[in-house]
Amino acid sequence: MASSSISAVYLTFTITSLVTPSITNKYGCRLCHFIGVLGYASLVLTSLIYFLYGGEDVLWSKRLVVFGGATLGIGASLLWTAQGRLILQYSEREEELIRTTTNRTKYGSQTKTGKLMGIFWAIFQCSSLVGGGISFIYYNKEPKGSTLLYALFLAFIIIGALCTQLLLPPTMLKLPSPFNKPNKQSNGRKREGNSVDEMITNEQTPLTSNKLITREDNTNIMKEDLSHLSWKEEAHGTIQMVLSKRVLLLSPLFFFTGNNQPYQQGTFSRFFTKRSIGVELIIFHLMEIIGALMTGQFLDSVNKIASDSSRRKRAITCLVAFVLINSTGNILAFKEEHHAAKHSVNGTAYDIANISVISPSLAFACWGFADAQIQVYCYWLLSGFYTSGSDHSRIVGLYKCIQSLGTAIGFYLIPASKLSEMSQLVFSSLVFVVGAVLSFSQLPTCKH
Repeated sequence: MASSSISAVYLTFTITSLVTPSITNKYGCRLCHFIGVLGYASLVLTSLIYFLYGGEDVLWSKRLVVFGGATLGIGASLLWTAQGRLILQYSEREEELIRTTTNRTKYGSQTKTGKLMGIFWAIFQCSSLVGGGISFIYYNKEPKGSTLLYALFLAFIIIGALCTQLLLPPTMLKLPSPFNKPNKQSNGRKREGNSVDEMITNEQTPLTSNKLITREDNTNIMKEDLSHLSWKEEAHGTIQMVLSKRVLLLSPLFFFTGNNQPYQQGTFSRFFTKRSIGVELIIFHLMEIIGALMTGQFLDSVNKIASDSSRRKRAITCLVAFVLINSTGNILAFKEEHHAAKHSVNGTAYDIANISVISPSLAFACWGFADAQIQVYCYWLLSGFYTSGSDHSRIVGLYKCIQSLGTAIGFYLIPASKLSEMSQLVFSSLVFVVGAVLSFSQLPTCKH
């Protein structure tokens, strides 16, 4: 039932990610966030019904859980498209304000997407640690799931859905210090026309003025930038982007970001004892957190003059580091798989107490760091290629669509009866090589 439910999640996620950009463009990020989060509640709610009124012998309750998984996939596509658009728009807005209210020569083409995405990805990985910790504590006392456990997760989801309504549209973004420090030559008074409180913004050009913001002005900047195109025109815009050279060349890399973890956490985990797997997953997610924060900080690092050529150099450096780190994990995995195939065994299950666990644990650490690197890098790269809110929705939707397809195929191939463990690693490595090589053809260009 769990396998069928997960398959349903990624099937609907992949399909609806082609439609959610248009929905996000026409109805806005906050509504899509709210509905998207509630989509996760569907699986938890159907699981509650399963525990209360169904069971393993009740067919309709098992089918209901699979249906909940399919609904979750639809909600996830809405949530991730809206989340991606909002991060890219926040970053684009801040860059716009910096360019128009500061010395362009000093700050150049400064970016914020890397840091914003790095922080988001780190918090996202923390949820895995917290969720795993709750499950560990609960299952340590109770061997089976129950209504109490699912009610707890349902409460978290509902609170999360309500909190999405506190998100502000990018038009309300204001610059903090150091961009609005008082002028030393004006006896502590702020420079005229550079006060954050005096800033009036619209969707195209941030302006500065000495007059107060009226209620009408305030209402306008609180509105989201919604599309007035027809559904047909929205669909046409998405199709055009799908067929663009850039997206086609980046598709293998997008595919890899979803295809890597099914083997890593599903198949390779057989090399650890049951009690060690929990520790290895903690290592994996901790490296995700560290990798996300470090990568975001590096990609948005600013020298004295942040030129577009420096963006290209940082992109190349990040890609090379990603290739080296992920390759290290794959080589260590090949070593274990080769040993298992040579001795015709399923693989040695290493325990966390033995020193021999270091090698496979290092593979997990490399994979966690590399995954965070490439996830943050993809958003950072796309923010340089696309600047409008509508295009942000489209490219994020396509990114998640291709990524979800990679995850779905990865999980489908996990059983050794379909593809041997070594063949799974070879397939994932080939996708990695092709995606990495092609990504070097799509480096940042002059954005402004």
